[in-house]
Amino acid sequence: MSTASIARNPQPVSTSSTNSVDLLILGAGWTYTFLMPLLHHHKISYQATTRDGRRIPGLAKGTFPFTFDPASDDAAPYGTLPSAGAVLIVFPLKGRGQSTRLVEMYNNVHKEEAGRRRWIQLGSTGVWKGEGWLDRHSPIDLSSERAVAEEELLTLVGKNACILNLAGLWGGERNPRNWVSRVAKTKEDVQRKGALHLLHGEDIARAIVGCLEKWEGVGAGRWIVCDLRTWDWWDLILGWDGGKKDGELGEGRNPEYGKWVLELMEEQEVRALPRGREMLGRCLDGREFWKKVGTVPQRTLLQCYTRLGSC
Repeated sequence: MSTASIARNPQPVSTSSTNSVDLLILGAGWTYTFLMPLLHHHKISYQATTRDGRRIPGLAKGTFPFTFDPASDDAAPYGTLPSAGAVLIVFPLKGRGQSTRLVEMYNNVHKEEAGRRRWIQLGSTGVWKGEGWLDRHSPIDLSSERAVAEEELLTLVGKNACILNLAGLWGGERNPRNWVSRVAKTKEDVQRKGALHLLHGEDIARAIVGCLEKWEGVGAGRWIVCDLRTWDWWDLILGWDGGKKDGELGEGRNPEYGKWVLELMEEQEVRALPRGREMLGRCLDGREFWKKVGTVPQRTLLQCYTRLGSC
């Protein structure tokens, strides 16, 4: 958020629920490990929840124990949370009613900023189906329970809502090389693989902070957030030979993968990889979001090739 839109509190934040913070993170997990250092760098005060209230880096006094129960009318769990100028919902909300329940229960307890409180929901680019190029204006799949809940949030708080639909998440322990043997066990599986879209944890953090700082450009919007690249699964599979196993580079490499890719290239008359976009199926255009927040993603699989496989 711009300094004009929220009151900064750069001082260390205690776990007392009487403190107001810039950002409340509902569900501190993998994303938090990348977000925390950037919040400190930008002097954005924050607090976070976990299911058990455990201590995590950056919050030595502990997190707030909180589990969202969409069927409960009990306001007590919300009363223990701090008031915040913005709330980041990391866990998925599903179907009708959950977004309304969460927002209204929290706002009814923390009324002081309710009218201008901002809500960021992390979602998935899986809500877009179809072939060819898709952007944030393309129709979404409203049979998806997550999409329904996201639309409800946008309708409920309008310009104070922002949906970040994230591409495939990687970074830290999440290494795309390890995905190959899970998603493609046979030649037929490899044949069906088209485009892969990714987003590193560090760029998720940049996206969230970008929203806070440039809200006027992203509020009331649903955004595709990816690394601005479309990867060809065949190209990656050929380069990785099925990836690696048990964290050891080279172990678990399957020479059959390379053979399958070559056979498929012959069968489908693909002269070289990567394949053309017309053969990759669904391709995502994420340019608009990064233009709005005034930055670009900085982590890419290309860096893996220059770090001896370390992503």
